[in-house]
Amino acid sequence: MQKGGRTILIFLILIIVILISGISISLFMLQKETLTRQQSELTVQDLTTRSTKLDAALKEARKQIETMEAKNKDAEDRINSLLEEIDLEKGLNEKIKTDNKKVREDLEAEMRSKQELREQLAKQIADVSAQLKDANSKVIDHESVVSGLQQKIVDLQKSNTEFEKKLKDLMASPTVNQIRQEIIPPPEKAMEDKVNLDRIVITPEGAKEGRVLNIDLETEFLIFDLGGKHGIKQGDIMSIYRGKTYLGDVRVTRVQEEMAAADFIPPFSSRKVRKNDQVVPKR
Repeated sequence: MQKGGRTILIFLILIIVILISGISISLFMLQKETLTRQQSELTVQDLTTRSTKLDAALKEARKQIETMEAKNKDAEDRINSLLEEIDLEKGLNEKIKTDNKKVREDLEAEMRSKQELREQLAKQIADVSAQLKDANSKVIDHESVVSGLQQKIVDLQKSNTEFEKKLKDLMASPTVNQIRQEIIPPPEKAMEDKVNLDRIVITPEGAKEGRVLNIDLETEFLIFDLGGKHGIKQGDIMSIYRGKTYLGDVRVTRVQEEMAAADFIPPFSSRKVRKNDQVVPKR
């Protein structure tokens, strides 16, 4: 009995110990679970807070992504536009290069042409300079000749003035009028003798062309610049021309060394003659 009681007591003590241990373990596990639950709740709250923050950050990130996508799209559009501009610039550059090449070739051709023209001009200038030099020497020679001729003309004009004065005095004298009447027949007889060729006097071939110096309209005679040294002699028949036009004939009545006087042979008269008309021997 005592052994059975002790066994039961021991068994009860063991059961109590086991129960106390179980309770202790339960309490420990409950406490542990409570701490774990609290920690889990804290973790959940933290995770919830973090999730909220992450959602807000995600929304912000999405907004930024949308903004970045819009910016990327705008950037792509700009890049495409820039690429198109680059392609256009490349085309323009190629065209500019082609145009520059053509312009360069044209400029080179123009420069060659100008160089050739410059050489031609230099040659022409050299030729003209040589010609001018020759012309200047000729002008100097001609000036000396002209100076001599001008002096001679002055002397001739002086002689002509003196001759005209003497001729007028002489023509005004009764003796000359009588001689003129003897040389020149009346108009009717002159017209009759017009057919008689025996009375025409031929001047020597050596006589050259002269010019009318003066015309006397009152007494119907003229003075020309051919005289005895040119082969002119009294009675010669001279023809008067203006250019290639034949005007009429005159008969020499008085001869000096370098000039002569002649009367008009009707129907030719002083009204048809001007100074500087040509005087040539009758042929």
